[in-house]
Amino acid sequence: MILEALLAFTDVTAEAGISFRHDHGGSGRRYIVEIAGGGVLAFDYDLDELPDLYFINGSPLPGSDGVRRPNALYRNLGDGTFRDVTAEAGLAGEGYGMGGAASDLDNDGDVDVLVTAFGENQLYLNNGDGTFRSVAKERGVFDDRWSTSASFFELDADGFLDLYVASYLDFTFETHRECVSPTAGISAYCHPQEYGGTADVLYRNRGDGTFEDVSSASGVDKLMEGKGLGVVALDFDDDGDSDLYVANDTTRNYLFRNDGGRLAEVGVEAGVAYNEQGLAEAGMGVDAGDVDRDGRLDLVVTNFDFENNTLYRNLGGGFFFDATSAFGLGASSLTELGFGCDFLDLDNDGWQDLVVANGHILDNIAEIQSNLSFAEPGQVFRNEGGRFRDLTASAGAIGRRRVGRGLASFDYDRDGDLDLAIASRGGPAELLRNESANASAFIALRLVGVASNRDGVGARLSLELDGRPWVDELRSSSSYLAQNEMALHVGLGDAAKAEGLTLRWPSGRVETIEGLVAGRRYVVKEGAGVIR
Repeated sequence: MILEALLAFTDVTAEAGISFRHDHGGSGRRYIVEIAGGGVLAFDYDLDELPDLYFINGSPLPGSDGVRRPNALYRNLGDGTFRDVTAEAGLAGEGYGMGGAASDLDNDGDVDVLVTAFGENQLYLNNGDGTFRSVAKERGVFDDRWSTSASFFELDADGFLDLYVASYLDFTFETHRECVSPTAGISAYCHPQEYGGTADVLYRNRGDGTFEDVSSASGVDKLMEGKGLGVVALDFDDDGDSDLYVANDTTRNYLFRNDGGRLAEVGVEAGVAYNEQGLAEAGMGVDAGDVDRDGRLDLVVTNFDFENNTLYRNLGGGFFFDATSAFGLGASSLTELGFGCDFLDLDNDGWQDLVVANGHILDNIAEIQSNLSFAEPGQVFRNEGGRFRDLTASAGAIGRRRVGRGLASFDYDRDGDLDLAIASRGGPAELLRNESANASAFIALRLVGVASNRDGVGARLSLELDGRPWVDELRSSSSYLAQNEMALHVGLGDAAKAEGLTLRWPSGRVETIEGLVAGRRYVVKEGAGVIR
């Protein structure tokens, strides 16, 4: 049954006490790094069962006389408001931040944080008392190139989270170029094609609190042409382990098939490296979800203007098909430049909708092409049984113009529907409250792994809903420079219970859970079932 519902958002940033503003650090020299940030992560840093927000900031670049403004950690107080706890938590950060990921890396029960950067990445271990300490070098994940999105996932099913970090351009201040728009003859940010790509990095968690760089052993470091911006872990072939999909900017996208801890890049043969015309696109953000309810995880990639955002339908057998037009996403994204994106069920009708944060990379694009603008409206698409309908015009604050970048979803007010946090390049952070109908028709699961990693990242949830399969997986990060709240959220439509729910843990253990009642949140422990 497809429920008719309104998708609508209200901006509650100010009343929630969030005042973060991203600093791109520019001085007028148009360094290309200025166009990329910033990111936002939603995670529960203090273990009070409420998702908190962490916004990542840039820093002054050569020629600027500014001072670095800190990243911002906002604690969710549970009454609809947040408090800035950055200084006391020790998460002000340093350098030019991009995005990151947050998960329990040492299985001690609390959430640790990786911040990617143009320059030195930072790893912050949670001390368990609301504070963090910086340990990137001593734990083996130090990298001083230009890192963007990252994903924690289980590479080898040993119960510890490994790490994939996407790298963008081979750019330094010394290799900066002065670029001019070929059509308007005015100064502009350089096209990414002016710089070479660089290899991504794969780290294996040794299980003792340290990581080993296995990029060479896995073959990841042989792929030098990629310009990685988005990454998501998913089990696309349903063989029980997590694979990886990487959105590259102007070069072919990567799909890494995980064969028992060994990665094989199969993007071209799987049909997700290029669009249906056989062209590489300017991939930015990425997410995975079963948008047609056939039991297989599909992919979406946000792209440059006049490229469309691309939806790849999973056909099974390791193959995908560019189904952008068939799903109604072709013309609607043609003139927008997409970054953050998220498959999520906004109205709890059992079908995953799509939200996209848009924003151009050229601050003077209107002078170059008069029908385009730097700040662009975000978009929301309702999934109506396997085809999307653009409801942006009636969806309130999501349609506001912004230079959108990171996008994360989480239920901050615990009313049963998923809200949004948006980070903008050089602009204010936003908290958008979901006002859609049918908020109580959901269940949410927080996982506790035992043989698997403590967060249960990579666990697959499946059930039958209204006579069709419903499938999703718990991911540590997706979108663009972002991470959603780490809980499995299921819209139940008009069902009062979730029957026959199956969880397949990363360890391989499969459990069936019966009788979960709509409108409730559950904690599920591997081997023990529902514990509260």
